[in-house]
Amino acid sequence: QDMKVVNQIIIKDANLKNLYNLIHSNDGISRAQLAKLTNLSKTTVSTLIDELTSRNFVYDSGTSETDSVGRKPNSLHIKPNSYYVVNIVWINNTIDVFLMDIAGKTVYGEHMELKGCDTYVTLSQRCVYNSILSKVEKDKILGICVVVSAMIDPPQNVFYSTTLNISEAEQANLIHDLDTAFCDFPVALLNDTACYAYAEKIYAGVKESDFAFINFSHGIGATLFIDNEMMGHASGASTQFGHYSINPKGKLCVCGNRGCLEATMGEPALKERVDKTGYSIFLNHLETVTFADLGNAAKQGDVVAQTVIKSMAQDLSYALSNLISIVDPKLIILGGESRKLGDLFLSEIKLNLKSIGFRRMVENVNVSYSKLDQDVYKLGATKYFFDKYYKFGEDISGTLFMG
Repeated sequence: QDMKVVNQIIIKDANLKNLYNLIHSNDGISRAQLAKLTNLSKTTVSTLIDELTSRNFVYDSGTSETDSVGRKPNSLHIKPNSYYVVNIVWINNTIDVFLMDIAGKTVYGEHMELKGCDTYVTLSQRCVYNSILSKVEKDKILGICVVVSAMIDPPQNVFYSTTLNISEAEQANLIHDLDTAFCDFPVALLNDTACYAYAEKIYAGVKESDFAFINFSHGIGATLFIDNEMMGHASGASTQFGHYSINPKGKLCVCGNRGCLEATMGEPALKERVDKTGYSIFLNHLETVTFADLGNAAKQGDVVAQTVIKSMAQDLSYALSNLISIVDPKLIILGGESRKLGDLFLSEIKLNLKSIGFRRMVENVNVSYSKLDQDVYKLGATKYFFDKYYKFGEDISGTLFMG
């Protein structure tokens, strides 16, 4: 009998979440349309929608405009400013905190730097309990997402990062501290590239079931979708694409290997790459060179910038050809800072792939830039937490989810 009750709760939660997601992706949808899409009875749909409405997750805006004859259906929408997810981003010696409502709007943001005895956890905790809870009621916060540029290893209960100013031993302690810091809320520790990729899947409407998302950000990361499922979930552990070596005798990477993509074409490596290529009136005087600097110089006809971009495209093409040979994605999306390198970078990659790797696979792959804003990872984190971890019928406060 108890098992039957548990199963009913699980089924109800799945149906509520499915209806919610259909409303999220089809703003203004009607109850009748939901019944057709879910194969649930109209009575069941109406009962579940009434629950979502009474709990302020969705609202009914009244009859919709339609050309059909007869009674006009009502339109359902996600209710803004009703519930929130807190996104906390750890990078270098700073944290960025964003309060996101479930309709996808950032309603508050704060940037803070670690000082004195602060740790990533204590600073995050202080911001949530002092700042965030002064703006919204505690029961309106569904959960907290901590987003890191790191490989998360749930079985070992650890994560590894080259972008946080802490040792590996301290990283292990952070997991324990994070697990006890927010007892009032469920917390999800998520990889930043995975959040970008999930946003790409949901908000850019990617149709391909097999695709790779390459993130040029603080490092170079990748997330893979196979059969519409994110490999490794949001842990960043399914592939360490940034540490694929394109030159075993190349520059030493912080990971201990040589010639990694991250070490040879990450943003910190651009200045050295430019200086070794030749003199650029646009770039040589700069203390550091960004992807945007390089792309802008190339657009203005700077030969050195164009040469560097072409060589970076060739390096990435070698790595992509091997990735393609292993997982055979039908689409590769370049996101993050990569777009700032411009059309030359993308066209060179497409050109190189025609002559590198297994022909039958590389010829069937489309490579494109992401069309979403770089801060869309916040939406990705919020939606991923809701889709994977949030439960309508269960209190999961105090639980730490990894990836």
